[in-house]
Amino acid sequence: MDNNEFEQLSSLWQSTEKKPQPHMDKLLKRHKRQSAILKFNVCFEAVAILSVCYLLADAFIDGKELFKLSWIGFVTLWAIVIFILTGKSRLDSLSQLKSENINTSLEVHKNLLRNEVYRWTLYAKGTWVFILGFGLFNLGRCYSVTCEVKDLTLEGGLLLGLLFSIVFYKYKNEKAKEVLQTLEQ
Repeated sequence: MDNNEFEQLSSLWQSTEKKPQPHMDKLLKRHKRQSAILKFNVCFEAVAILSVCYLLADAFIDGKELFKLSWIGFVTLWAIVIFILTGKSRLDSLSQLKSENINTSLEVHKNLLRNEVYRWTLYAKGTWVFILGFGLFNLGRCYSVTCEVKDLTLEGGLLLGLLFSIVFYKYKNEKAKEVLQTLEQ
């Protein structure tokens, strides 16, 4: 290798774009904000699950028709499964946020981001399952009872809202993956 080739190789190596490393203070601020959101979500979802369980028990006691009882049972089961799966991830994240290593260890931040990606993925998949159940129960209801246009427009609006939430979950998932990828490089 002559000097000219060496200089060209050296200039090529020096011209590669260096990616900035994430600042720990930005990561700490992001995860502290996430901690408050995690705590709020745990409390809010626990109250929502208790409300749905109360509705299921009330519908069962009142002797509601089987169709309504099965819908409320599906929603209750769906909510409990999602709550348990996300709750485990949230508790793991909250315990890592209390760790003394959070100020110095990038591995803790990577684990927190992996948990966040897992939760966003779970929310999106869980919403798809809910949409599937929602559609099946509405088709069954329309098959057994006549459907009115105002009911269909309301349910269409709810379906659009659920689809918008999936887009939001995918967006947040991609953002978390970008930050995780930056940390892993």
